[in-house]
Amino acid sequence: MKVADAHCDTLTKFPDNPFHTELAHWNLEKFAKSHGVLQYFAIFTPDNFAGDSALRFAFESISNFIAKNNNDVIWLKSPSDYDENKTNVLLSLEGAAPIINNINNLYAFYELGIRAMGLTWNHRNFVADGIDTDFGLTPFGIEVIKEMERIKMIIDVSHLNENGFADVVKNTNKAFIASHSNARTIHDHRRNLHDDQIREIISRQGFIGLNFYTEFVAQNDFQIAFYKHIEHFLKLGAENVLGMGADFDGIPIGVYPDALSYVEIAEKLLNDMQLDRQLVEKIMHRNLIECTLRLI
Repeated sequence: MKVADAHCDTLTKFPDNPFHTELAHWNLEKFAKSHGVLQYFAIFTPDNFAGDSALRFAFESISNFIAKNNNDVIWLKSPSDYDENKTNVLLSLEGAAPIINNINNLYAFYELGIRAMGLTWNHRNFVADGIDTDFGLTPFGIEVIKEMERIKMIIDVSHLNENGFADVVKNTNKAFIASHSNARTIHDHRRNLHDDQIREIISRQGFIGLNFYTEFVAQNDFQIAFYKHIEHFLKLGAENVLGMGADFDGIPIGVYPDALSYVEIAEKLLNDMQLDRQLVEKIMHRNLIECTLRLI
């Protein structure tokens, strides 16, 4: 069964060898063995970088991706690039710090191949605030999301606080994603989504990626709780928007250790949860692929 995943931090965690680092949670060999076809690569800008240093870091990360990609992966920038027989990689910014407060930087990153952007990490930037505070989008942030929607850059609300999420809802019309977020009803953590937020993403035919970080899954019995998150999303009607957003190489410990684990997850969905194979295929790859190709 094929696999698609909406978030890993491998590019910035292992810049010297982002595709083949043996000890990384995600590498091409592991992903290929799990029949991986689409992976979002996040460019996570360290939280002590802002302004020109953040812009420079993101630019250098894109350059590094180009330099290290010896035709190992397809760089997904438009639907016509997608090749279901190869590993496709979409580049995203995790947090809008690199665009600073200049809309022209957004356009520049689009031209450089960025096709998705999380509006924040956990801290404040010129666009929005993360979960550390309760402030919503800035006026500049509202301009940014409207332009993202217009130019077809995917809006990612993971890490965004409740007021910021509400501002995205009020100021956009199309689908957006939460690339690596779980259900707050199952585990009450600020990084997880409330039911009304989940329903909003469902209503827009967006995407929600299950985060493997144990802190966002439960206090204990992590694997049991992981599947409770899936059950809850499905009860809310998320069969066409739910998928994987493991956060590999961005988390200290996960419910599953690495990209080889997708095979076990698919088997559990089929055999333990007894989900229909077509539904499991949606969760494992189809939902993210279809949403991505529709939005870019």
